[in-house]
Amino acid sequence: MNAAPSLSILIPVYNHGVEDLVVELVRQCSALPLDFEVRVYDDGSTEEWKAASRRVQHLPGVVYKELGQNIGRSRIRNLLAREAGKQRLLFLDCDSGIPSGDFIATYLAHASAPVVVGGTVYAAQPPADARFQLHWKVGKAREERSAQQRTASPYRSITLNNILIAKEVFLSVQLDESILTYGHEDTKFGQQLRERKIAIVHINDPVVHNGLGTNTEFLAKTREAQRNLRRLYSAGGYGMGTGVVRAYRRLERWRLLSAFGMGYGLVRPLVEYALEHGFAPLVFFDLYKLHHFIRSGEAGA
Repeated sequence: MNAAPSLSILIPVYNHGVEDLVVELVRQCSALPLDFEVRVYDDGSTEEWKAASRRVQHLPGVVYKELGQNIGRSRIRNLLAREAGKQRLLFLDCDSGIPSGDFIATYLAHASAPVVVGGTVYAAQPPADARFQLHWKVGKAREERSAQQRTASPYRSITLNNILIAKEVFLSVQLDESILTYGHEDTKFGQQLRERKIAIVHINDPVVHNGLGTNTEFLAKTREAQRNLRRLYSAGGYGMGTGVVRAYRRLERWRLLSAFGMGYGLVRPLVEYALEHGFAPLVFFDLYKLHHFIRSGEAGA
């Protein structure tokens, strides 16, 4: 008689409600012949959020832990993986929603692959509040991609949200713990998987990204991400597949970096006003990212 498959679901939490997500995951796992655990680690949330999250610790299969201080996106995921009790790891962000009643079962059907990516979707309609529309617009256009689209560039389409991976594979790579701020730890991770020739399977088993930030918050995270990307690119050539690095290298090759800087300076007030107010076309967002990537490489930036 074959043993039941085993699965550790790993959810780092920071200042966000997680109860609905965990309840649904436990419900689906409990209905399957599955040896499972759901590890929920709070990474230094405020007391109000921790009090809400503590309600999940009494659910079957849940391991709840509070860290004394925030240790960052990479370190907490590495910690979750090291302490996981099962050999298959499913990483989920705390602001994810589960749109399918077969979410876990769909993953289990592909569990023999070393890495499986399920994808992300956003709400069908934009938020009524214009302060949240930029994050939704970028996510809808750039992150919501089918399995077929992601398979065309399998290692560029890696995110640490909604990814199933063998524990031994993850621990052989791990996330770069020197990346303390938001963004691009998954870019380096994906490139390392490619270097090791570890196969990735992309499937249509998405989560819903529910945690939209305000336009201002999203732009701040974008700036952090571009600083991280520039450091990774400069130190090890990571991020060559990203649109920002490809654009930067073209400008550098054509000796147009100074011209871009002057041109962006002329339109910067318009670009940043439109982004802050949520009605900017995506090309404005691309210009904004490229500007901050270039600026991050300048002395004293």
